[in-house]
Amino acid sequence: MIDELVTMGALSRVRTGSGLVGYRFVDALYEAYEELDAALVGAVPAELRPSPHTCTSILDARVLEKINFFDTLPVIPMHAVPHIDGATPPRIPGWVLTPSTCYHTFAHLEGTRQDDPLRAYTARGTCHRYEPSPGDETRLGSFTMREVVLVGEPARVEEEADRLFAGQVELLRRLLGEVVVEPASDIFYGRLGRFARAKQVATGVKLEGRASWGDGTISVASRNLHHTVFTSAFDIGPARQGDVLHSACVAFGLERIVLAALALQPAPEPKRLLAAVRSART
Repeated sequence: MIDELVTMGALSRVRTGSGLVGYRFVDALYEAYEELDAALVGAVPAELRPSPHTCTSILDARVLEKINFFDTLPVIPMHAVPHIDGATPPRIPGWVLTPSTCYHTFAHLEGTRQDDPLRAYTARGTCHRYEPSPGDETRLGSFTMREVVLVGEPARVEEEADRLFAGQVELLRRLLGEVVVEPASDIFYGRLGRFARAKQVATGVKLEGRASWGDGTISVASRNLHHTVFTSAFDIGPARQGDVLHSACVAFGLERIVLAALALQPAPEPKRLLAAVRSART
């Protein structure tokens, strides 16, 4: 399917020999991608009133160090190092390429105090992960993530995260047919993190929505309960002493959703996909 889309000029690849892939969407496929993002934002319950913000492609490495990213999440970070003749790049530079959109949200909120029982934020950003998988056209080294972050009272955060995720999954089912929701763990914990991954699955802190792809499925959405991991690391607290804030996020990979929807067609047709996205949105 990907080759057909390349031939018709609907997309082009950014690909390395190590197996990292990224895509450029063009014309009707780009319109479907933008319409999908608008649909996901529009499906957020109105009462959450998420505050939107932008993201940069680069992130201060100290933001990731706050949650021991380089020790506990042993994905190889993608460093942003300037090309200077004769210079030797530092082992951990000042900047890394953003691995997930929510890090920008928490960095923005660092040191703040919250009066409301629940607040929501949303952003769309380009994320980068070094997880090469030659032959897998959906294991993207650079991809677009739409994310909604919730911060507030523990019970409210979990309740609203589940409600938000359920509503978004129903939207995706109108576009993709069957979307299976199941407990999951983060691939970037690596082999050495098998105990952390097993704990994630057992406690249900991470749920994935998985859509059909080839002979199997791919993850297109996730719900993640952080508990106090981020609020503690970034000193995000309540206005009243003695209370505690939790956080959660609901995230979507836009390119994967677009590709999974196209794969359902007898032959990939971007204009038909655009119409399908608009229909699923209504």
